[in-house]
Amino acid sequence: MAHHKSTRKRVRLSAKQRLRNRAYISALRTSLKKLDVGIQQRQTGQASSDDVMTLFRQSQSHLMRCVTKNRLKKNTASRKIKRLAHKVKTACLSS
Repeated sequence: MAHHKSTRKRVRLSAKQRLRNRAYISALRTSLKKLDVGIQQRQTGQASSDDVMTLFRQSQSHLMRCVTKNRLKKNTASRKIKRLAHKVKTACLSS
């Protein structure tokens, strides 16, 4: 247990930050899962390419927001966006 006043404050702040970080990462994962479902639906013909592009833009926005808030490194987000863009492109052009 923390004994100093500043250490107690750090414990409180760390707990807040941990919850905030978890919320950002959770929203990001949800966004990426929705995009994967959209890509699968596009390949089966259940979704239009506009729907998939909208989901891609939202996922890209979430990724870059996590970079801005220091939840992800810039290169990690860039790599993920590149891979997602390739998946979206093949899904939209194949059908």
